[in-house]
Amino acid sequence: MVIEGHGFGSRERPAGFGIVVELSGEMDILAATELSGRLDEITGGRHPDVVLDVRAVTFMDCGGLSLLCRARHRAESRGGSLRLAGVAASRSVRRLLGLTGLARYFVIDEAAGLAGPLPGAAEEFPARGDAFPGLGDAYPGIGGDGDDGAAAGAAIA
Repeated sequence: MVIEGHGFGSRERPAGFGIVVELSGEMDILAATELSGRLDEITGGRHPDVVLDVRAVTFMDCGGLSLLCRARHRAESRGGSLRLAGVAASRSVRRLLGLTGLARYFVIDEAAGLAGPLPGAAEEFPARGDAFPGLGDAYPGIGGDGDDGAAAGAAIA
């Protein structure tokens, strides 16, 4: 199924383990509203195994992040799993997961559902945050390069 809206899109494709949902464009409140029903269907079965490929996401705000969190929660509460792929390729998703500290709650698997690892992606990603204290090592642009919002976060703390 393909869903397209103003500035965003999604495309589903079966994989040997379950389903890959490729998200693209701007994942904001509008996209979350349009896509949540379909993701609820996908994660509503028994033991859903879902990969959300976010490499083509160009922008994500709290609406898009909420969409990811809801899908993860639904999949896991039904005995399934939800993995994120393409995080290394999407600066917006990578940055938001790092700034909010939510990266540790997701299984980030760059090669899941893809033909192979994305260029420049780390070869191995641990399940749930073991290597995400600052995200700087696994994800350039988060934690330490001066362009990650750390100053803003320190100002709030």
